[in-house]
Amino acid sequence: MVAKGFNMHGDPVVIEGTRLLSRCIQHETDHLDGILFIDRLDREQRKSALRALREAEWAGQAPPQVKFSPHSTFGKAL
Repeated sequence: MVAKGFNMHGDPVVIEGTRLLSRCIQHETDHLDGILFIDRLDREQRKSALRALREAEWAGQAPPQVKFSPHSTFGKAL
């Protein structure tokens, strides 16, 4: 797998990965596109995973507070 993009300074970056590194890159790229791991499961696996989430001891608790970075993103993000 080859992932192409730009760093925070606008310089081009190319990352080549195989096996586990490739899966990690795809996983993180999916997050940027709003896709979660659970979205890639087949119907039965997804049902099972959602059931496990509903039954987890932390289910129903208030979500954690989101903190924004104090560091500049040079206009590349929020």
